[in-house]
Amino acid sequence: MHGVVLLAAGSGKRMGEGISDKILADIGSSNAFRMCIYAFANFDNIKSMVIVFRDQKQKAKLQTELKKVSPLKHDIFISFVKGGKERSDSVNNGLNTLPKSCEFAHIHDCARPMIHRETIALLIKNVEQSKATAVARPVTNTIRKKLSNESYSRTATPPRIDLWEMETPQSAPKKWLMEGYAKAEKMNIPLTDDMHAIELLSKKIVLIDPGYPNPKITHLHDLKYISCLI
Repeated sequence: MHGVVLLAAGSGKRMGEGISDKILADIGSSNAFRMCIYAFANFDNIKSMVIVFRDQKQKAKLQTELKKVSPLKHDIFISFVKGGKERSDSVNNGLNTLPKSCEFAHIHDCARPMIHRETIALLIKNVEQSKATAVARPVTNTIRKKLSNESYSRTATPPRIDLWEMETPQSAPKKWLMEGYAKAEKMNIPLTDDMHAIELLSKKIVLIDPGYPNPKITHLHDLKYISCLI
């Protein structure tokens, strides 16, 4: 059985005034939250979804939004859990809320509403073959690494061919993710990416370039860009 952890607890501080919750801001006739629900909910082998919320006020709004989603093709159990201080805490809360019978977990940032069902289907196929898989794309810009924290410092240029920009969904056997996050906590390693937890277990990872824009809503102009894409 597959389960989804939908991360909706981000603060959205960089959105600016006028946007109280970026995942509920209008995108055409919908919003990021509903678009993500639609993307995942109608797969027969996805039986559970955990929505990680920020606070009780937001939870009430998300519950109202769920009622606007058209009837789903099959029964899916949707539950809520409060997020933590850091993204890794929220992921942990979500993983621990998935049913024990859930074998595979897909972690997705609700601020990325453009994910396609074809990509999710490929993630499902890969994890069922015990392949941890994440959506990512090759870096196209030159990345420069500062070698000190000083404003005026030497730099290094890592080979661009080896660099990928990570996105979501990120998928793996649930057991691997839980073990990786537990190991990171024990070693006091901060995680901002779910595949980092898999790396700590020395597991191999598959990176999928979706071949289409999968932007994250961080600033107001991201909402305008996504509105142009749909």
